[in-house]
Amino acid sequence: MGDQVAARRLSPRRRRILSYLAQHGSASTLDVALVCAVSRLTAHRDLVWLHESGLVRRERSAEDRTHTWWYGVTAEGTEVLRRALTASGRPVPLRLGQRSSGVADALLFLPLVEVSRRNPGRCELFQWLATMETSTWLRQHDLAQLRADGYGVWLQDGRCLRFLVHVDRGPTGDVVAEYERPASGLGGLLGGYRRADRLVPVGAVLLIAQDAEREERLQADLLRGPLRNAVATTRRQLLARHWPDEQVWQVPGESGRRCLVEVGS
Repeated sequence: MGDQVAARRLSPRRRRILSYLAQHGSASTLDVALVCAVSRLTAHRDLVWLHESGLVRRERSAEDRTHTWWYGVTAEGTEVLRRALTASGRPVPLRLGQRSSGVADALLFLPLVEVSRRNPGRCELFQWLATMETSTWLRQHDLAQLRADGYGVWLQDGRCLRFLVHVDRGPTGDVVAEYERPASGLGGLLGGYRRADRLVPVGAVLLIAQDAEREERLQADLLRGPLRNAVATTRRQLLARHWPDEQVWQVPGESGRRCLVEVGS
């Protein structure tokens, strides 16, 4: 099917799927179902249609026992989306169709979307900016020295929390001594805030550590040198076992953990 024919038959929901893939890298059928608030079967049908139309590609790892297909936008799909945005007078995002999947999407964005779906009227991920849009938002606030993995607005029980999230990638550099590994790369998560001469306009800064030892290092660093902003940490293992809005966030100096919406209070 030619891309011009596909564009004419592109429904708003399928256009939304294309937009998500073009700005977030890749996604599974379940991810698309969550983002579009439809059943997995509906998401599957839309992705098959987009794939057969040449607007998305798909692949799966031979080592994945679940045989999960991962979808990404093609050059044709990107061009269809670019023309649709231009025709509607909307801006075309930078590097559309050329982005890799964001770690914060899997750890925070998609789980919070699912929490919102399960608790309608009580919880809502009101806004989410991917990494590149977050960088643009920071530059608009004269905070170009910060490099965050995402920006979100979380609503729960009549309360609102605006946050920036940073994901610890683990030790950095080609050669890292064993004794340096627990702290390697952690300084970069907080360096921009140390250089900022004013409060960053969010209610909280969220740090997701790779493991328990690195979270402890972050906590110790924050106790020695507190930031102007409220900060809370968690680790990937906790987010794998619990929903991110639950009591998985630790504020420096506190023994227990808080729910997400309570972090900035």
